[in-house]
Amino acid sequence: MKTNLTYHGHSCFSIDNGYFSLVIDPFKNGSVPNLKIEKKIKANLLLCSHNHDDHHGIENVELKDSSYRINVKTVNSYHDKNSGMSRGNNIIHVIFIGNLKIVHLGDLGDIHSIEDMDSIKNCDVLLAPINGFYTVGSYEIFDLYKKINTKIIIPMHYYKKENNSGYKDDNQIDIFKNIFNDYIELDNNSFYIEDYLNQRKAIIL
Repeated sequence: MKTNLTYHGHSCFSIDNGYFSLVIDPFKNGSVPNLKIEKKIKANLLLCSHNHDDHHGIENVELKDSSYRINVKTVNSYHDKNSGMSRGNNIIHVIFIGNLKIVHLGDLGDIHSIEDMDSIKNCDVLLAPINGFYTVGSYEIFDLYKKINTKIIIPMHYYKKENNSGYKDDNQIDIFKNIFNDYIELDNNSFYIEDYLNQRKAIIL
């Protein structure tokens, strides 16, 4: 059974391997410009990196039971470069589902604040914020990418010009594309992770 990853916008993803599903950082409707979760996301597990409205829309998730189990490790970090004094703490989630290791960086604001860098190394998928103001930017993410050896990197928390959604960020997605020039831009917001593991590319959803 393959593992499907779906991008719901901003920093929200759901992951489903057919036996177990989880959702990470759903946003409250109205918290992110021109983005809305129209229908509750059904999942067996809900993870949130912190309690800001654009990452803690728990009312948009419907939890259901499952006998299948996965492992999740948390790594502490900061939401800013001021030891959390400006925006607080941030939790990085390291998710082991099936044979995959998926890392969601949340609203990482300082790469040097990651308490356990070894825990996020050698992952299959890195979900990385690139806003550049509320989080680290594309250049910082590229530096991290070179250190941790991930197969697939997917940008999140960026402004989308085509539908004027998200927080303005001086076109960080264009910077990301220039840095990760060997990228794939998919026409939909969902794909099977196993189909792209051997390509070791940046994927834009």
